[in-house]
Amino acid sequence: MGYVSEKRVCQNCKAPFTIEPNDFGFYEKIKVPPPTFCPDCRRQRRWAWRNNMSLYNRKCELCGKGIISIYHPDSGLTVYCNKCWWSDKWDPKSYGMDYDFSKPFFTQFRELVGKVPHMAIVNDDGIASLNCEYTHDWWFSKNCYMCFSGWYVENVMYSFFILAGKNIMDCTNIRTSSEWMYECIHCPRSYQLKYSEIGVGCIDSAFVYDCWDCTNCFMCTGLRNKKYHFRNKQYSKEEYEKILSGYKLDTFSGVEKAQEEFNELILKYPRRYAINFKSLNCTGDLTTFSKNSKNCFVVKNAENCSYGDFGGDSNNGTKDCYDFTLTGGASECYECVVGDHSQLNLFGLLSVKSQDIKYCQHCHNCKHCFGCVGLRNTNYCIFNKQYTKEQYEELMPKIIEQMKTLPYTDKKGNKYSYGEYFPIELSYFGYNESCAMEQFPLAEKEARQAGYNWQDNTQKTTGKETLKPENIPDSIDEVGDSILEEVLVCINCKRNYKIVQNEYLFYKKMKISIPRRCFYCRHEARIKRRNPFKLWHRQCMCGSPSSPSTTAKHDHEGQCMNEFETSYAPDRPEIVYCEKCYQAEVY
Repeated sequence: MGYVSEKRVCQNCKAPFTIEPNDFGFYEKIKVPPPTFCPDCRRQRRWAWRNNMSLYNRKCELCGKGIISIYHPDSGLTVYCNKCWWSDKWDPKSYGMDYDFSKPFFTQFRELVGKVPHMAIVNDDGIASLNCEYTHDWWFSKNCYMCFSGWYVENVMYSFFILAGKNIMDCTNIRTSSEWMYECIHCPRSYQLKYSEIGVGCIDSAFVYDCWDCTNCFMCTGLRNKKYHFRNKQYSKEEYEKILSGYKLDTFSGVEKAQEEFNELILKYPRRYAINFKSLNCTGDLTTFSKNSKNCFVVKNAENCSYGDFGGDSNNGTKDCYDFTLTGGASECYECVVGDHSQLNLFGLLSVKSQDIKYCQHCHNCKHCFGCVGLRNTNYCIFNKQYTKEQYEELMPKIIEQMKTLPYTDKKGNKYSYGEYFPIELSYFGYNESCAMEQFPLAEKEARQAGYNWQDNTQKTTGKETLKPENIPDSIDEVGDSILEEVLVCINCKRNYKIVQNEYLFYKKMKISIPRRCFYCRHEARIKRRNPFKLWHRQCMCGSPSSPSTTAKHDHEGQCMNEFETSYAPDRPEIVYCEKCYQAEVY
């Protein structure tokens, strides 16, 4: 069947969006109607169902043990510790419900969610991981603290999406094995790298941007296979070390000064419109080893995918998936958050190794389930109630038709029938607790007006500091073990925080000053350095009045006419080049 592009208007934000012929083919293949929300609103909706970094103290409601949880004590959810949740002490099917055709699906599903016990925090601490209690969506690791979304790592702290390496702190998106990393974003295969972004295969360097296979480089951008460079200029080893010593990067004041200088420096150099490394026919950013994928961000080994973020798997890849988040090794999945190693996981949340499941949350190794919560190793269930194969195949299509004729209507007037993800207003997280706040920030008033939840009572300690920022020694060399007994205060948000033993040892080895900002503010600063998961159509700036003068040879006169899709908005200050012009400028 031939399809043509169609312009639609998002029912949520009223912005126009386009559904391409390939999109229609995908929706037809998995038998879902085309979306009524635009890609941005679909992303926001998925992220609103994930609490990333808000942790709470509460008790397991089965064994009574004190636990750490991603669910606030006021969330209304029943929460079990991980060992109790995985045990045979309770039966998820005991909460099974008959489907009521007089009520909207999402109303009934939210009732089921409120009944079934939830895993306090999603990790395998004490099972396949060791000493990783304070982690979420974290697996097969050792000695990790305050980390979120990662696996197969060791000695990692305060980081997000770390899939390989050890001795890493305050980093985001490290996919390939790296060691001794601090404040880095997308820096694979690197060693002893600090304060850097897109530093690939770099060693003993700091404050580098888009540098590949460089050693002993400082305050540089766009370099390849260089050594002893400062501000993109070559120096002798002795000269370089003298310059580096003068910046005093072991001090807080020295790093603050260097960061400000680095921020100004990288704006003077052109950067490529997108990094789609070893990828064919792909749009988005930070897409590697992929093909035929559009509007994807931070994905690896993706094929025929669209509108995905933080996805892909080094071994199995992700194929024929749309609107996925933090999902790898999957195929034919749609509107899915953490649906690893699944097939036909539609509208799922934290449901892995499953096949042909729809609208399921926290269901693992399941097949042919619809609207279920907390099931394991189960087939043919609807609302946690067991059916025969024949009964399931008769009832499930009837529910889908009922969802179309009796949609759920949220407070904004949006209608949710079959084919839409869970409404944000039904999320058990406050909007300010969720990852949606990172990509789509809202003030409390805006969120409440939209009908979203808001968490007023986050567990945040203030006013208990015993050591003020101005009294912390400037250099890490002047800091003693007594810092472990002090309560510090963030210079940004005034939250109290402490330095723990492994963190202190890391700072000592890496010659890093004690941070004056709490983990949450440091993470927020990294988010601001990362481009949004959104594309704009632009023209290459090479040869424009705002482009720097160059001695490199280009095959155009005047401004380059190449156009592209980029995550750099037109009003941003960066100088953005097409791939060809950028390659001509690489040092």
